[in-house]
Amino acid sequence: MVNNSNQIIGETSDGSQPYINNNPRATYDEIRIGEFLGRKALSGELPGVARVEGSAEVLNKRSGDYRFILADGSQTSADLMQPETSNTRSIAINIINKSEQAEIVVVELGRGENATIVLERAITMAEAVIATPGHEVERVIVVKESKIIVDRSR
Repeated sequence: MVNNSNQIIGETSDGSQPYINNNPRATYDEIRIGEFLGRKALSGELPGVARVEGSAEVLNKRSGDYRFILADGSQTSADLMQPETSNTRSIAINIINKSEQAEIVVVELGRGENATIVLERAITMAEAVIATPGHEVERVIVVKESKIIVDRSR
């Protein structure tokens, strides 16, 4: 269930919280992908991540859309990107430009021209970002058709 008001979205049978939205200004897509990532984390399909939360906005500072709560209890920021281009080089540059905003970038494919990006190109793009020095992006997750198709990290 989508809820924009700092509330738990659903609950698992053991009482775990798949997704908590702490951003009342989060978009529908940010919440939708956050819920998806939260379910993946709880089911063990998002390695190293125990839980996902929608991140509250920080005044006068670019911040990620999500906080990934890692298995050891630490947190890292993640940001959603929904490009419309099929130019994977351009997408990779935009991922790197999110470096000041988040350590993890989640790229959802399926809008506009990027729906034509095949798995091999998505892998190459993510690996190019991870291999590029001089930025702070540590992990790239690519989602397409409600599936994580690429998950690469340093």
